Amino acid sequence: MFPLRTLRFCIFAFALFALAPLPAYARSQTDHQIHKIKSDILHLAKSYAGQGDADFSKQHALEKLVAKLLTAAPQPPIKDRLPLLYGTWHQVWGPYDYRNDNRGVDPELSADEIYQVISPNGYYYNVSPLYEYADHNRVRIGLLRGEYELSDDFPNGLDVHFTRYPAMRGRPTDDTPIWKLADAAEAGTLEHETFIVPRLIVWLFFGTGRLDEIYTDKDMRICYGSDGTPDGMKSIYIMTRATEKDASHGKI
Repeated sequence: MFPLRTLRFCIFAFALFALAPLPAYARSQTDHQIHKIKSDILHLAKSYAGQGDADFSKQHALEKLVAKLLTAAPQPPIKDRLPLLYGTWHQVWGPYDYRNDNRGVDPELSADEIYQVISPNGYYYNVSPLYEYADHNRVRIGLLRGEYELSDDFPNGLDVHFTRYPAMRGRPTDDTPIWKLADAAEAGTLEHETFIVPRLIVWLFFGTGRLDEIYTDKDMRICYGSDGTPDGMKSIYIMTRATEKDASHGKI
C-alpha cells in the first residue's frame, strides 16, 4: 500500500493537472486549425474576386467556412473588438453591385482596389477607383464617407450613415496609396477634388445601414453589410489588413 503522505501527494498532483490550462501543444493545434480555416476562406474569396453573385451561391459557400471559423475562434461583442477595426482594410471579396440591382459587377468599379479606412473618431471612408464607362483611362478615386456608432440592438452591429462622396480626379502622381487620400478628404485638402454626387443627394438617398462585424483579428476581418432593416438582405465582405504590397500591385 502507498504511504498516506504519498497518496496525498498523488491526489494533490492530479488536482493540479486537472486545473492546469491547456498544454501548449493543444493551443498550437487550435491556432493551426484557425490558420487553416482562414487560409481556406481567403483562397475561396480570391477565386471569386471581381465576379457577381446573383444567386448568392458564392456567399453561401464562404459562409460554410466562416461558420467553422467562428466555432474555432468565438468572437466577443464588437465593443470589445473595436480597436482591432481601426486602420485600413483591403476587400478580397464582396458583392461588387453598388450600382446594380442584380448583384452583377458595377462596370465603373475596380474590384481589385477597394479599401475601407476606419478612424477611431467615429467615421470611415470607402475608397476605390471609379472608371468612366467609355474610357477606362479616365478615373476618379471615390471616397464615400460614413459615420458609425455601436448599435443598441445588435451586439456585433455598427449603425452607419453616409455623409458625403468626394473624389479625386485621376490618381496620385507619386506612389501614395489611394487609401491615404482619406486623410486628405477628411482634412479638406484633397487635390483635384470633385464629387461623385452632391452632399444633399448622399443625405437623401444613400441613407443609413449597418455593418455586422462577425470576425476580427489583427489581419482579417469578416462582416456583413445591410440597409439596417430586420429583413433586409445582408452581403458578406472578406477583408485583409491593407499593406504596401496591395498598393504597389493594385491587385489582391
